[in-house]
Amino acid sequence: MRRLPIVLPLALLAAALLQAQKASIQEEKQVYKTYPYSGPDPTPIMTRSSMWARGGSLYPYYFFDELSYEGSNREWNIIRLENAYLKLLVSPSEGGKLIAAIEKSTGKDFIYFNKVRKFRHIAHRGPWTSGGIEWNFGLVGHTPATASPVDYAIRNHPDGSVTCVVGTMDLPSRTEWRVSITLPPDKAHFVTEALWYNPQPLDQSYYVWMNAAAKLSQDLEFILPGTKHIGHNYAEPSEPWPMLPDGRSLALYKDHREADEGGSYFVHGKLQESNGAYWHDSKFGYGHWALHEEVPGQKFFRWPLSRAGAIWENLLTDSDGPYYEPQSGRLLDQNDHEFFAPYTTDRWREYWFPYKEIGPLVKATPDGVLHARATGKEVVLGFSALRRVDEEIAVFNGGKEIFRERLRLEPMGVWRKTIAAAMDQRALRVEVGRLFAYSGDPEDGLLKRPFTFRNYGEESLEDLYQSGERAEKSRDYRTALARYQECLKRDPNNLRALTRAAAVYYRRAEYPKALEHARKALDFAMYDPDANYFYGLVARRMGDLTDAKETMGWAARSMKYRSSAYTQFAEIYLMEGDFARAEEYAKRSLDYDARNIKPLQVLSTLYRRTGKPEKARETLARIVELDPLSHLARFETHLLKPDSASLTAFRSMIRNEMPHESYLEIASYYVNLGLEEDALKALETAPDQAEVRYWQAYLLRKRSPAESMAALRKASSLSPYLVFPFRQEAIPVFEWARQTLPADWRAKYYLALIKWGLGREDEARAHLAEAGNAPDYAAFYACRAYLSQANDFAGAVAENARG
Repeated sequence: MRRLPIVLPLALLAAALLQAQKASIQEEKQVYKTYPYSGPDPTPIMTRSSMWARGGSLYPYYFFDELSYEGSNREWNIIRLENAYLKLLVSPSEGGKLIAAIEKSTGKDFIYFNKVRKFRHIAHRGPWTSGGIEWNFGLVGHTPATASPVDYAIRNHPDGSVTCVVGTMDLPSRTEWRVSITLPPDKAHFVTEALWYNPQPLDQSYYVWMNAAAKLSQDLEFILPGTKHIGHNYAEPSEPWPMLPDGRSLALYKDHREADEGGSYFVHGKLQESNGAYWHDSKFGYGHWALHEEVPGQKFFRWPLSRAGAIWENLLTDSDGPYYEPQSGRLLDQNDHEFFAPYTTDRWREYWFPYKEIGPLVKATPDGVLHARATGKEVVLGFSALRRVDEEIAVFNGGKEIFRERLRLEPMGVWRKTIAAAMDQRALRVEVGRLFAYSGDPEDGLLKRPFTFRNYGEESLEDLYQSGERAEKSRDYRTALARYQECLKRDPNNLRALTRAAAVYYRRAEYPKALEHARKALDFAMYDPDANYFYGLVARRMGDLTDAKETMGWAARSMKYRSSAYTQFAEIYLMEGDFARAEEYAKRSLDYDARNIKPLQVLSTLYRRTGKPEKARETLARIVELDPLSHLARFETHLLKPDSASLTAFRSMIRNEMPHESYLEIASYYVNLGLEEDALKALETAPDQAEVRYWQAYLLRKRSPAESMAALRKASSLSPYLVFPFRQEAIPVFEWARQTLPADWRAKYYLALIKWGLGREDEARAHLAEAGNAPDYAAFYACRAYLSQANDFAGAVAENARG
């Protein structure tokens, strides 16, 4: 008892210190002058050949045509994260963009803060604003969600840090992306942790670039470690970085000339983890750090120095001045796309930070930023701390120590020193205690492997195949299929072309053709994992679960498909009611990919349906730990305890641009497991939207024919405005509706849109022709005109006039 008076004050002091170190997070309304956008195009985006010519690659998104050139004050929902050193602002209404990052001791923004929301036609769907950090997933260009609302959540953590999670579904690929923006309580950096998962059984296009912005001025130095740079054009070879043949340095903005083309500079050639910029006049810098193996891509973009570039300053901001875009990527160039493997969850971290008063960074980590420069007569050193630092800094000349001193710094604390030493940069080495070491040798980190960015032609069979695969990776499925078919003309047993063609046909929901190609591949190579996997997918979709299980067994022999194939087994056994095997295979899938969200979803559903609520809750908690924005997890939680509180918790978190798509995605999950009753429960909670009601009518057709017909009539009466069905699972829905209610032109129109989006134009034309002239909707006639113009230009003109 005697010690209590001592212990209690110490406990109170510790609690007070913890409270003082906490970061804060708050959702609030902020007013910004806004130049809004409007005018969503009711015709499908396939009709557009401008703005990236992406058409079907972006369906079911739609375009916005109207931009305002007059601004007015408008309230925006903003998430503010703040600690003693930094203030961050996040806008969930603009793709979850981080719109500002401010260093508090100087008041300077190290991420460009554009204080007006001025939307201009730059992104995939038109509107885009400059500034902040934009999260781009899926396909080259500014993401479809960049100017629209996304889902979000805020978190306070026991260690005093705070997090804002933003994300949504990329509709064409049905992949789910999340970015967690975390501000620690006691550090002068913030962390973004990306989570991206592919819940689909097919490869999707893999493309990720984080598009930041920073102020542009004559004193700016770009800091990107490397030896070469290339633009978007693979026809041109890589060029040296940073020095130009005329002695100018591309790393110095003042050395850029009006005659130099603007655009993108992708820098490569060194193993690097930190990059950034420095404004010499204001003695202030921006930095970025990530593991090279996780984020090897580094780039900056600037507008041309001619009037063609200068006009964008006025178009995009009122008074915040010009900017440039430092970007980080998972690949080396934005022309590059890869395959995102089925049922795969991907995660990585990046750190963003300011620094000041030390000169351009030569190396940085989340601990601090180093400047080190040998002039031949002296060594100039600087260190800007990003956390509390208590380390020794040592300087070496050719391996011989010449200086050592203790660094004791608080976050954003600065240390500078000039040492008299006759040495050049090549001989310089600096060690900062246990944190990191820097070598001035230009050979340090130099990569000897080849970096050959190339376009593929059709000269050899391999060239032809590679060009097809590149097209498939970038969602150009029409070109990909044509290249694979050309490969098969030259070599009918080309195994890779057979399997990739099977995958494209499966994607187009042309299952008999997909099965034919997968069968040929198996006939040629019976144990090939790709052939077995794609055959199993098609067999399952066509209702042959026996063949599906057998071929998935062979696919699972390969590590490439093991987790995915075991997930397929779990789903199939759940469909068949063999719950013990379903559980076993879901767990096996997790053995090989612990973050695979799909088998966790299957397990949660399995436990709920087999009366194991505690196991279900435990699994759902794991899903939410991985993905705080999981709508399926919250709906499963509601099904475990179907009361108003759980329903409100589920509904309240769906805040994205197209909420009905979140409900339809949940319904399709249950339909694919044969759980139509659960799908109906999801749709009962959804907004009153045409496709939602068609799905309800279809799922009720056997349970309650009268309710089904009432729902179908309701669906056919709802407006088709901005209704763009696209899922494979919706094809039988609209096939049934078209046959059940022949007078309903909308069902034919929606079916045509799905098949058009899948690249099946002939069938789309037939469905639109079947509708005749009954529709009273202009977009219908615009679609029919567009699809018929190649065959009947005069008729297309007449159709357009009719619309």
